[in-house]
Amino acid sequence: MVLVRSLNSLGVAKLSEWLDNPAGQVPIVILQDDDYAEVVGGYELDISKTFSTSYELGSYLANEVFVGSIDRLALLSDHGMWAWISLAFIDSLKSRQGKRIGNPLAKSHYVMESARLGYRLVARTAWDLLVLHGEAAKVALGSSKSPWGEMAEQMTSRQEVYSHRSFWPVANSLYSTSDGSVKRGATSQRKKGARIDPKNKAGLGSVRRLPFTFRQFERTYNLRRMTGEQIVALLPTEYQRWKEKAVSSTD
Repeated sequence: MVLVRSLNSLGVAKLSEWLDNPAGQVPIVILQDDDYAEVVGGYELDISKTFSTSYELGSYLANEVFVGSIDRLALLSDHGMWAWISLAFIDSLKSRQGKRIGNPLAKSHYVMESARLGYRLVARTAWDLLVLHGEAAKVALGSSKSPWGEMAEQMTSRQEVYSHRSFWPVANSLYSTSDGSVKRGATSQRKKGARIDPKNKAGLGSVRRLPFTFRQFERTYNLRRMTGEQIVALLPTEYQRWKEKAVSSTD
């Protein structure tokens, strides 16, 4: 176990340099180097751990590291700490498929490049989603194919979805499989050609459509006071194929 640290400007620059050119050795040595990182908060974690999904990482951070009385906003704002955690668990946060297997994802998944892209910090967002939504966060983080897939992008890039406590259990129920992966077609976009063809079902009921449905419902219902099961029961027929194979996690 080691104390959690926060990378200073030199540490972030060192990590960013490697992310720009990952052919060299991962700068793990700076994790415990006082010239690059300082201890924060008195939290401890096990940097020898590896995680097969970002959900597992988020669960570890939420349930074993940042426990007790915590200041969520203060932790979210410590960008150097999340860069340090990203570096500590970099082996669990690399690409897992295709030509880039074993290489890092885009830099914005490890270091704060702008407030607009802050949601893409995998470690930070994984922790925060577990804090906010518990098991329902699995729909965005439970895939073993990538630390950050299209479902994570769709569900975290919109603030009204990110923090909506009723949205996540419904989405998890509709689009997750029992092994944590996302159902085929769940992130599909309903293109213009499909919209003008009443027989074309492409994209119907996908996670891209669900926020629109929620906005319609919220004109009539207080969704934030309803259970996931109650909301799922209200969904229109375009969601029927997703409802028929829904996993039991809507409470």
